[in-house]
Amino acid sequence: MPRPLNLAEFENETDIGAFALDFRPGAQFIDGFVPGSIYMSHPFVASGLCLEIISHGETIVAITPKTREESALKSLEKLGYENVDGWLKGGYETWRESGNKIDLIISIEADELLMDMKFDDPQVIDIRSKEAYDAHHLEDAENIPPQNLLYNLEELPKETTFYMYCDDGELSTSVISILKSHGYHNFYHITGGYEALRKMI
Repeated sequence: MPRPLNLAEFENETDIGAFALDFRPGAQFIDGFVPGSIYMSHPFVASGLCLEIISHGETIVAITPKTREESALKSLEKLGYENVDGWLKGGYETWRESGNKIDLIISIEADELLMDMKFDDPQVIDIRSKEAYDAHHLEDAENIPPQNLLYNLEELPKETTFYMYCDDGELSTSVISILKSHGYHNFYHITGGYEALRKMI
């Protein structure tokens, strides 16, 4: 039965392999999160990618906004996860206020990226569907589905900086959080995704 976990219990769960899933809004997650945790964006869940990455048999602990614990647990139940041990009591603030190490995602605004592209040749990855990419995309961006990235980690150079966008910035935040959990910290998030870029192209 899921229950509130104090900090020591939460840390013990993640130390022995539980997946920490963060249900806070994306803007909050980007600014600071528990290292190794995964951002549970709506597109990440709705696309089925969540179930590809985290199998039903995995143990799960949640990080939620205060008063939203029940909503997060219902979401996990709908996805078929049965090994949910609980949620971090007090949420992310409990972790941050303890002085534990935090992680964050480096973001760049759409106009900043477009300005950089005038003087440099940044490696840009478009993780939208092929149909969306074929219809419109940022010039020189490479279309790589999230699965191709996540299932071929050994092919990703850690010395290269990559800029990633999806439709609106949500799915890319989830994908980058997974990459970071595997030690890939060289991915930058484009705020607002292609929706923001399209307004400036």
